[in-house]
Amino acid sequence: MKSGVQGPPEPFELSLSSLEVLAQSVGLDAVGATTAESFPELIPLLRDYAKRGLTGFESANIEDRIQPKRWWAPVQSLIAVALAYLTPEGHSVVHSHPQRRELWGQVSVYAYGQDYHRVLQQRMEQLALAIQIRLGRPVQYRIAVDTSPLVDRRVAERAGIGWIGKNCMLFTPSQGSFVFLGTLLTDVRVEPVTHTVPAPCGACTLCLDACPTGALLAPGVMDATACLSFITQCKGNIPRVYRAAMGRRIWGCDTCQWACPENRGVTSSSNLVFNPVGELAYPQLLEVLQWSNREFMRRLGNTAAAWRGLRTWQRNALIALGNTRNSQAVAHLIPYLGHDRDEFRTSSAWALGRIGGDLARQAVCGRWQVEPVAWVKEDIGWTIEEYFHSTTLADG
Repeated sequence: MKSGVQGPPEPFELSLSSLEVLAQSVGLDAVGATTAESFPELIPLLRDYAKRGLTGFESANIEDRIQPKRWWAPVQSLIAVALAYLTPEGHSVVHSHPQRRELWGQVSVYAYGQDYHRVLQQRMEQLALAIQIRLGRPVQYRIAVDTSPLVDRRVAERAGIGWIGKNCMLFTPSQGSFVFLGTLLTDVRVEPVTHTVPAPCGACTLCLDACPTGALLAPGVMDATACLSFITQCKGNIPRVYRAAMGRRIWGCDTCQWACPENRGVTSSSNLVFNPVGELAYPQLLEVLQWSNREFMRRLGNTAAAWRGLRTWQRNALIALGNTRNSQAVAHLIPYLGHDRDEFRTSSAWALGRIGGDLARQAVCGRWQVEPVAWVKEDIGWTIEEYFHSTTLADG
């Protein structure tokens, strides 16, 4: 062979059609494959996101995000998988809201059932074993389900299992965007897809128009720090600008997904492990405030909504109570004005302001007078001026 002339590529060990059969056999709803080459086209986008402060929980190292071999050197192929989670019962529960005046909160559909990290991890382990049996040799692999720096949606897009919508979510043709994504990095040479799935969005902007906070800045551009899914999972104080927009949401947000026409009439998931657990879809807010850590883990420990802990849920519940505008919540909110957690005092004061009334006003103004933490005092003062229209903060 002449120097610099490449020989024919090595044959694939596993065809795409065989991979699809194996994935179906272990209960995965979609699968595709691509090479382990990097994603250099993402560099300008990721740099711009970082420069503008639009990133959320993602890795800050751009090179790690675009180069699979930096995460695991032996990788030859990236196998992208999707697991649908919107079951018939889940769909029914979503559209069966409790009475409007009741003190209930709302949880994102993805957190209804068992923790998807565990479920998807197990099925991808089964897929790796099935590939090993098919090839008749040991297979090396790594599984990524929110556990690698890689941009999983871009991996799935290049692997041909769907397209990325204007709301930045990965859609599959049959299950829409109600899918969990995972990547199996393997040393097996898998036949890659030769074409990707085109996005059918056209001129539609329904998802952008529906976003409660305007986090979708442009088609395919999201300010993750303004997304309610991110905000409800952050620790600490919720910025005032987002509190009313949270509505009754105490974990996650599905608004842009329900707004999308591609999610209407999608095939329901047969993965019953994602059926709603108890009253998790619409939890009673006063009960959430009374939970102990033990009770919290008993109810949510096996879901994907427990990782931030009880206090995050309770802070969100305080804000959601304010957004119910129900005066029955006032007596339950007032004690939290003296809570030892700063964000509980700001959240309860804001909620009382949102509901209004003389009792709420007296309690909030009284707290402002004795509040020792400067930024908390400023936040409560804003609530007094905004909702009680006081001409002096000391007139409570």
